[in-house]
Formats: sequence, structure tokens, C-alpha cells
Amino acid sequence: MNRPALLAALALALPPAAAHARSSTEEAPLPQLGERSEAVTEIDVSGAARALFKLAVVPTESEHGKVAVEVMGRDLQLSSLVEVLDPRSFKADPSTDFTKIDDRAWREVGAEYVITTQLDGSKLTFRAFAVSRPKDAKLVKSYDVGKEGARGVTHRFVNEVIQLLTGQPGGFGGRLTFSARTEKGKRGIFVVDADGSNLTRLAAPPIVAQAPVFGPGGIYYSGLQADGSYALFKVGVPTPVHAQAGLVLGASFFGKVMAVLVASGGRADVFRGELGAGDLQKVTQGIGLATHPAFSSDGRLAWASDVGGSQQIYADGKRVTWRGKENMAPAWCPTPQGLRVLFMGREGGVWDVFSIDPDGGNLQRLTQGQGSNKYPACSPDGRMIAFFSSRGGLVLMNPQGLNQQLVATVDGESLRWE
Repeated sequence: MNRPALLAALALALPPAAAHARSSTEEAPLPQLGERSEAVTEIDVSGAARALFKLAVVPTESEHGKVAVEVMGRDLQLSSLVEVLDPRSFKADPSTDFTKIDDRAWREVGAEYVITTQLDGSKLTFRAFAVSRPKDAKLVKSYDVGKEGARGVTHRFVNEVIQLLTGQPGGFGGRLTFSARTEKGKRGIFVVDADGSNLTRLAAPPIVAQAPVFGPGGIYYSGLQADGSYALFKVGVPTPVHAQAGLVLGASFFGKVMAVLVASGGRADVFRGELGAGDLQKVTQGIGLATHPAFSSDGRLAWASDVGGSQQIYADGKRVTWRGKENMAPAWCPTPQGLRVLFMGREGGVWDVFSIDPDGGNLQRLTQGQGSNKYPACSPDGRMIAFFSSRGGLVLMNPQGLNQQLVATVDGESLRWE
């Protein structure tokens, strides 16, 4: 939930003008991006720098195969690890045999790896060959497209390819959830595949449904009730799964443990405890407006708060941002270079995406001069960041802010990645 939306929701709980009663503080400005190339030219693999892997994805004639080749090429491009070679440059003809490659022909076009796709009935078989050792495929995987569909099995195979290349599996095949305006005065909950496909609105009875998050067995969200209060709902369950005194405006989960945002008496605080266990423990201190609680995959908790005067990011109970007039919407990101906290920040009217170490060090700007960019979310493998941009919708980039790719023409807020 953004700050204006929070203030609107707090109208029933706040005394007049309380939202503007915080003391103003002068923070140092946020860092600038500086000149750089937007393309990825070098990657880190097991602590060593190298150029992008050069892969050839061989075209095929079957319909499932065509879908697989298209999805694979897109995934590999989004991974920021691979240069997918232009098929118009290919000199080899693998159509007669999917089980071997002509290494000399592939060397001539600069390929390090070659991937072939073969459909036999409903079985789709992928083979990844290393051109330096062409005798046998380095990776062979078969899937039943009748059960999972060509798009789904291709995401799974790409994750295997990334593990072959880097030692760690990829993060494709997941989903993102977010809230968005559906009509005046109404908001709904949506999901979309990480590659921008399969955008779907979920059934959420409240006319205002916002701040969705993945949790035990499904997606949870804050919903407006008939009496004007907000409670925590779960998609598919018509009644609230958690309500308490005040307005329940958002949540985050770490297993069965949840952190909920509750507004009451002129303030908004984060509470922590098990879902359905009764009383929760207040985590935030002081009188302020907290927003956007977010758990990491190992149970660390971040949120935003203006308790110090300006809206800043807090992690593990400590303030971690000291620059910028307004920072919010933290999200944890386990990048290959280490754990980072993503957030959106601004000093004027334009939002941008930043990242910082959990102890407050190494603040980096990831976007600048390309519209307004907000609500970052991180893939489970830490290699991709999603965010909404005024450039046209949902954008993916790598943790350094490079290789920015528009994947879906949709806008929203409170973006989370499964």
C-alpha cells in the first residue's frame, strides 16, 4: 500500500491532520546513477567474472516445440546470464538427429552450448550440448506437455540449464501478485507469471482488496469490510482469516509466522505472531506510520516507517536508510553477491528503485531517468528484480539494474514474487 492510500485508509483512525504532524527532517539526497551501459557484458559465476554464456536454441517445426523455443529464448534473455544467438546465423542443420551436434559448425558461429528440442507424442525432450564436448548431451530432460503445457515445462528446463551453467538453479516458472485499480473506488488482486504471461484477476469479494502476499496455502490480502474496517483475507475464503482492533492493512509471512500492519489511534504498527494464534506482539517502536512489512526467506523482517521524521527503511528493528526524503516498500533479495534490501525512494515526484545491505551499507540506485519506477520484488533465486514503471508496465532487470525488459503492460502496487 502506498503512502497516500495508507493515509486514506487511516482516515477513520487518525485525528485531523495527524498524518502531517511528523517533524520534517533534512536527509542527505539519494545517490545518482551515473553513466553506464544498460546491457550486461560481464557476469559473476562462482566468484569469478566472465562474459555472457553464448547459447544457440535450435528452431523446431512442432507447435509445442515452437512455443518451447520462444519461451526458452525469452527466459534466457531475461536471466541476464546468456547471449542467445540469432538463428539466422546458424550453419548446422540438426533436424535429422536431435541426439548429436556438428561441433565445428557451431564453433563457427561462436556457440558455447546448443539446445535442441524434440517432440515425440506428448513427450517433449530437451538436450543441452557443450560445443567443447559434443559427443554426449550435458543435460537431457523429458516432460509430458499434456500435463504441464509447453510453457511450464520449458521454464523448468531453463532453470536446469542455468544450474548447469552456474551451479545454482534458475527462478523461472514463479508468479507475481499485486493489487491494481479496477474502477473508481475499487481495487482487485492479480497474479501474473514471472515472464509476463497469464495475467489473471483473482476472486476477492471486498470492493477494495489490496497489499496481496503469498502465504500458507495461497494468497492473502487486506480487504475493506462493510463497516469500513480492514481485515486480512485469503483468496478463496469469503470471511476474514485475521482481524483485530484497528485497520489490518497488510501482511507478510515466514512459514506460519506472519507480520501484520495495523493502524489505530493515529499510528500504524507492525505486529508479529502465528496466524490464528491469538494475540500478536508489536514489533515497531515509537509513534509513527509504518508500512510494508516484508519477511526474508530466512525470517528477517523489514518495514518502512516515518518514526524518525521522514519515511525510511528499517530491517531487524534498525534503521538502514539515512538518505532521501521518502523511502518505502522494502523487499528482500538474496542476490548471488549477498543479501540486499530493495526499496522505492524519491525526493520529488518521481520514484526510483534502490538496493542496500541489511546493515545500511552500500546503497545503490538501480533506476534513473526512465520514468517513475516503484514496488520492487525479487525472484526467489535473487537474479531478477521486477517493478512497475511508467515506461509501460511490469519490467524485469538484474540486481545491478541492467538488462531492463518490459514483460507486461500492466500497472499496480504492492508487488510480491512467489
